[in-house]
Amino acid sequence: MNANPATKHPHKAACAASEPTTQVGRMRAAIDEAVSVGPGFLRGDTDADHMANTMVQAVQSYAEQERAAGGDGVPQSAEARALQDVLSELMGCGSGFLAGRCDAACVARTMTQMVHEFGPH
Repeated sequence: MNANPATKHPHKAACAASEPTTQVGRMRAAIDEAVSVGPGFLRGDTDADHMANTMVQAVQSYAEQERAAGGDGVPQSAEARALQDVLSELMGCGSGFLAGRCDAACVARTMTQMVHEFGPH
């Protein structure tokens, strides 16, 4: 997984207070949902099935929220395009593991990068 230019933008704490009202806010909330489980998974406190299901559910929740907000899923800004790549990685990795196309080590590599880029610093 490549470094993502979206991480150069500061995360706005206001997005976490309630359901985000912008596309980027919804995207960041989905990423945060998966990343919040990442450290426990990487420590061995959470199994790969739970991590993969969390990754997939986070992206599915974003897609549902986007539809409910009248969006069509098309990224509306450069930041949204970069975050769309992150969501695609979460979905691809999580669903790939659940389908048996990759192993827990692959999920760990993805989550290591996600936690590094999007986790608390």
